[in-house]
Amino acid sequence: MQKDRAMAAIGIRQREALRVLWREGRLSRWELHERTGVNPNAVGVDIADLLTRGIVRECASTPQRPGRPRVPLEIDPERRHVVGISLSPHRAEAGRLNLRGEVLGTASAEEVEDPEKIVAAARKLCTDLIDERTLAIGLSTGGWVDQANHSFSAAQPGRRPISLEPIYKVAGDVPILLENDMHAVGARWLLTHEAEANEDVLLVYVDDGRLGAAILIDGHPNRGSASGANELGHTRFFIETDPCYCGHAGCLERICSTAFLQRQNRAAGNLLERARDFDGSDAAMATVIDYLAMALANAVNFIRPNRLVLISELTRWPAFNNELTRIFRSRLLVESAEHLHLDFWDQPATQSAETAGWLALASLFREGWAEK
Repeated sequence: MQKDRAMAAIGIRQREALRVLWREGRLSRWELHERTGVNPNAVGVDIADLLTRGIVRECASTPQRPGRPRVPLEIDPERRHVVGISLSPHRAEAGRLNLRGEVLGTASAEEVEDPEKIVAAARKLCTDLIDERTLAIGLSTGGWVDQANHSFSAAQPGRRPISLEPIYKVAGDVPILLENDMHAVGARWLLTHEAEANEDVLLVYVDDGRLGAAILIDGHPNRGSASGANELGHTRFFIETDPCYCGHAGCLERICSTAFLQRQNRAAGNLLERARDFDGSDAAMATVIDYLAMALANAVNFIRPNRLVLISELTRWPAFNNELTRIFRSRLLVESAEHLHLDFWDQPATQSAETAGWLALASLFREGWAEK
């Protein structure tokens, strides 16, 4: 993991103050002392440093009681930014976010035919985005990420790892947070759902022919064994599907696809359209729901998370949701069913510069995100 002076020197106390400001909005130094329990003088020193760095700013004071008015502080949305870079096999995208998670300008993207050229395309896109105001970079990609060697590779036979060093060279001293794209989604979930920050969360993303998952444990990404969740899309069943890019048939992400529906019958409509129109009479769509519910239940029974977050456009449709939920819950172990919270999150695409940028924000507001 690459570090620089700007991020590495931000201490535990400062991150805690930033978390409180992120969660609650404008607060005075005295209120930060009350929220964090840190000595008022130490709060003053920490805030002075964060003001100098351009991470927080002072707002106009509003006297509410006799005496010297207290000056509110807030996360500065103007002086610093983070950069997000997202890589998929044939597309690179890069853009900026301010320190409040708001998109700055429009993300730039480039399509490539050869996956081997995706890093060069990303390097070109981010060159003009990185400057002295860039606090950190979030870099996300699908497949297997090797943080130690700055490379990634897809779970595809014969595909060699692709080096990300050209991007690191452009970044210079700016720290890069390199993660799988589902961990980028996890960072976004964590910072926008503070109430659940200390729970163990299983996040599952479902799209047409693509399925990914990630685990957050006590507010940090699980980078250990991938068998539990990270490669949930490659859970294999005894059913005929088109070959998966991993080289096998029967993978869950091949089942959750328009191609599988067409294999079952020739009814019109893609996966999303048939989820929208689902009324129980579409046997092929019912099969998709059945296998998806089975895989989700098996994952929950094995991992035992506090919360399952299903991220998909499919969840916009009540009939689809209700049937999936019914079958899923019927297959849970009693112990899992009793304490599991199920959430549906209609989240923007996982493979985007915006979502990648939240990795950099997580490293700022969550102590230990980059190390654990």
